[in-house]
Amino acid sequence: MAPEPKPRAGGPTLREGWAHIAACFVAIFTAYSTAFMLGPMLDAMGSELGMSVSAMGQLAALTFVPWAISAPLVGPLSDRYGRKPVLLIGLAGLSLSSLIGSLAPDYLTLVGCRLLTGVFGGCVPPSCIASVGDRFVGRTRGNALAVAGSGISASLLAGLPVLAYLTDRLGWRGGFVLAGGFGLCACLFVAWAFPPKGRTAPPLSYLGSFAWMRLAPPWYIVSGNVLERLILSAFLTYVAVLLLRRYAISLSAVAGLLTVMSIGTVIGGLAGGPLAGFRRRFQLIVALLLIQGGLMAFQFSLAPPLALAVAAGFLFSIVSQMNRPVVMDTLVTLAPRSRGAIIGFYATSNQVGQTLGAAVGGLAIAWGGIEAVGWLAAAAGVGGALLYGQILRKDAGSEALRLPGR
Repeated sequence: MAPEPKPRAGGPTLREGWAHIAACFVAIFTAYSTAFMLGPMLDAMGSELGMSVSAMGQLAALTFVPWAISAPLVGPLSDRYGRKPVLLIGLAGLSLSSLIGSLAPDYLTLVGCRLLTGVFGGCVPPSCIASVGDRFVGRTRGNALAVAGSGISASLLAGLPVLAYLTDRLGWRGGFVLAGGFGLCACLFVAWAFPPKGRTAPPLSYLGSFAWMRLAPPWYIVSGNVLERLILSAFLTYVAVLLLRRYAISLSAVAGLLTVMSIGTVIGGLAGGPLAGFRRRFQLIVALLLIQGGLMAFQFSLAPPLALAVAAGFLFSIVSQMNRPVVMDTLVTLAPRSRGAIIGFYATSNQVGQTLGAAVGGLAIAWGGIEAVGWLAAAAGVGGALLYGQILRKDAGSEALRLPGR
């Protein structure tokens, strides 16, 4: 286990807590890389197992359903028994599900493996985020959350391309083995680097982990996050369709442009860290949400030239990640003894928003063409801004706006 420096009275600095933050980054990177890895494998998997690509694609959806269910249920266990045991169980389960999947003889076995991936994946991000909330305080906590959370963006920029490259040479079963092996390495690193316990007392009971539900601010924040993730999901799902249909460019060119736009997610995630230390941070995230909707409306609905459309996508990728550290920091402040539970619900809201974005976006296209996605995003941006704006009411948001240690 990593040696633990003597903490300061106000909590450790980023340098003192580097091993903890690195462990959270690696764990989140592993969880999302494992969850999203099926995309490059679908065609090869379908050919070998005699299933259509659309049927194989359902495996991805089957991963996130149990993820959304397990995250809020497992969170209270980490509140009571510690973040580290739950996190290690999650990583070990992710690795085991991938290794078993590499031996799957048929489609139903793969279904079972991906359901397990979702169950164990739901143990990882909430435990990591809650542990950062336990240990760090003030402005340092916002920056630590930003760095740890950037494991999601890194999985899209690095984890998936590497898995796709190696899968092309080793086959999809080899890709599952590599994912399982990396999961085991991540588990060992986390076992060494992750601190043994948090700084706060656990709730009195399992049900006590949900006492925060009696407060209004968490519901405004979680609901606003659903609409914000809806916008992001609509962008990720349909931007490639937009580029192919409107600008008539090749699929390889689209892939390159998507990579360029995705770089913004890393920039935005890291830039969002300092926002958590601003006293007017909720005014900022309301403005950022309106900007997200505006950029989507510009890109999808106003038919700009290709260069401006790509620039809008790049800016959207930055802005769409800047609110995450603020939202997470606020939630762990609102429930200091139930951080695992409240972040578990935050994780569920992410999955709900992502599902709605893909589904409602498809309905919008069927109703009004690809341009309708932009207006849908603009409407969701206004709705989310109104929900986040409720925190600014003195009676509803006094606790959410309090910034202890800043």
